[in-house]
Amino acid sequence: MVKSKYLKMALNTAIFAMVINFATGCENKLESAQAAPVNDTTKDTSYVDQTGDKTNNSNEVKLGGSDKLETKIVEMDANTKKKLNTFFSNFSEAYVQPFDMGKIDNENLIRFGLSHIILNNEKLIEKKGNDHYWYINADYVNNATLYYFGEQPTKHISIENFIYDNGYYKFRPASGGAYVFSQIDKLFDLGNGTYEAVVNVYMASSGFSGDPHGTIEQWKASGEEIPELDKKINAVIKKIEDEGKERYILLEYK
Repeated sequence: MVKSKYLKMALNTAIFAMVINFATGCENKLESAQAAPVNDTTKDTSYVDQTGDKTNNSNEVKLGGSDKLETKIVEMDANTKKKLNTFFSNFSEAYVQPFDMGKIDNENLIRFGLSHIILNNEKLIEKKGNDHYWYINADYVNNATLYYFGEQPTKHISIENFIYDNGYYKFRPASGGAYVFSQIDKLFDLGNGTYEAVVNVYMASSGFSGDPHGTIEQWKASGEEIPELDKKINAVIKKIEDEGKERYILLEYK
């Protein structure tokens, strides 16, 4: 397992590490997480839900001892798993902190939006003059959080490592950190287009070059670095329709 002090170090340096990672080819990993659409880019519509007709009615369970209604396990093919891996990796690579249904805080949203842009849409980062800061327009943060959470920050404020000033977040890039990704383990149909997912979060070195969709057996056989299971997450997602296409937003993550 990854030791807790390593995770804390990664959390403290993660955002800055992301800048270096995309500059050195990190975007090739995981095909990385999908970039949220912005005004000057074409929306990524590659995610097509394939779970609707594959509910196994004979596998009814109750999750985590909660008071939720009986749920049904969803059978996923390899393609569906791969797409959900990518969806959930958006949140693990940005170190989204746990939150209950409808209770994600403002800082968590802002940090996700900034992290997501740094990792997946670097062309939105501006460099102004010679002040050694890089800049991200707050409107792009709004776009990212609305796309993945269905909501925007209530107010833009400075957070650790990012200074908010006149509609922009400015920050200094730095090196360090780890490569973090997710793999879906189980998916349960809660009804009304809502699903609960059990997700494994893995950590590897920044130089990891193996298949993030692979299994432990495949990683061992390849002779590549074997990522370590850092934690398990229970997430609730909702299926929505966006311009005639179905996709998901994240409602709960803990």
